[in-house]
Amino acid sequence: MTETAPFPSRCYGVLMHPTSFPGPEPIGTLGAEAHEFVDWLATTGASIWQILPLTYLGSEDSPYFSPSSFAGNTWLIDLRELVAAGLIAGIGTPPRGDEIQVDFEAMRTWKAPLLDAAAGAFLDDDGHPWWPDYERFVADSPWLADVCHFIARKHADPVSPWWDWDPAIRRREPAALAASAIEHAAAIEREQVLQFFFDRQWQAVRARANAAGIVVLGDTPIYVAPDSADVWAHQSQFQLDDDGRLTAQAGVPPDYFSETGQLWGNPIYRWDVMADDGFSWWIDRLGRTLEQTGIVRIDHFRALSAYWSVPADDDTAIDGTWMPGPGQAFVDAVGQAFPSLPIVAEDLGDLDDDVLALRDRNDLVGMRVLQFGFDGPPNDHHPSRIVERSVVYTGTHDNDTLAGWWTSSPRRRKERVRRDTGMPPRVRTRKAVWSLIETVLASPAVAAVVPVQDLLVLGSEARMNLPGTATGNWQWRLRPGALTERLASDLRSLAESTNR
Repeated sequence: MTETAPFPSRCYGVLMHPTSFPGPEPIGTLGAEAHEFVDWLATTGASIWQILPLTYLGSEDSPYFSPSSFAGNTWLIDLRELVAAGLIAGIGTPPRGDEIQVDFEAMRTWKAPLLDAAAGAFLDDDGHPWWPDYERFVADSPWLADVCHFIARKHADPVSPWWDWDPAIRRREPAALAASAIEHAAAIEREQVLQFFFDRQWQAVRARANAAGIVVLGDTPIYVAPDSADVWAHQSQFQLDDDGRLTAQAGVPPDYFSETGQLWGNPIYRWDVMADDGFSWWIDRLGRTLEQTGIVRIDHFRALSAYWSVPADDDTAIDGTWMPGPGQAFVDAVGQAFPSLPIVAEDLGDLDDDVLALRDRNDLVGMRVLQFGFDGPPNDHHPSRIVERSVVYTGTHDNDTLAGWWTSSPRRRKERVRRDTGMPPRVRTRKAVWSLIETVLASPAVAAVVPVQDLLVLGSEARMNLPGTATGNWQWRLRPGALTERLASDLRSLAESTNR
């Protein structure tokens, strides 16, 4: 380990989520284009590939509101590989919508039947060469049965949340669970097979990255969705009433950006109950993520120090209360399970001394976002205040693209950016963006990460997510052929000149 573990000294990488890969399907997949991206990334000299959560998509197709924090996003399964494995005869002609956006409707209407057919063909062929791997996957995945049972029931009744299910199922009474498992057995088994297909394809992509010296930086949201297998299967670990409904919900308090705060609607953990069993659910959750990645970013890390608890019936976050999180006891348990502490603390937002002390006492790497560094008084995101023990970004999936941010910036901000970074006056957008990328790579931070949209100098139309909006997010896709040898060479040269 180096003093800046879990990263090697002075590394850099690219943020690119698999849903954004180009390809013939309505969504990016883990097929040829994923492997081609890894090969391209290796030619840049990068050693980090950052992704968003790989979990099953949830409300508004968000990977951050998943019905399971363990299940993989089966929409990422590449159908061409299933054809090659003899599980479907072909994929026909995929619907052609906007080639630079994920088509969620086509994904469900066109791809879902093909996935089901492939899973059914696999189950009907017990001599298929993948069966030994499938049986090992099922045996090694203790989370699988509950998750696939939950998803099967949701497919049968997509409208009703689990707390409106039959009371015996809601309470997970053994006889009712067994009867439900028999009733939904075929759907449960298909879901298990699809999870296996996903895992098989993802591990092949990850192995290719690791072989090229690239570690995957994953992402774990601090909270889970209320209507999820996580909460249904572990009700005692969440703040719920006897009927499974929330007694409190997560959010953040009013601030400069919102007079009413942000109300997220996630259930809040019963940290005392979790502490009694050594935070075993969290250890399992992080272990699952680390099976798929090499390092994990814990989103909204500050909630481990103190979290904003809002009454369940409130419509805004105004009347919440700060409550103590699990703090050092949680980090100790994680450190015992994963001694290298392969964690990045997402320490953005309104922080206090206790949060910073928890991060620094455990030598955790935090985050800096360049776009946040030029508004108001000097802050920790400004280039002059970026520290070594951090991952610095031009922007994250929640930011505008760097080109979009630059072109929409008022004159005064642009003048400050030019002055503080040494950027020449009257530069075109492309030059400004690459100058800011150089600023990030030249910073003292142990790791620098640049979204692929910024490398390509794409505008606001290419942003991944606009927080606070319910539609139009998570859709951006890369144009075929956009990642050129010239771009790789330019990035590699910039990294070498900044000693990364």
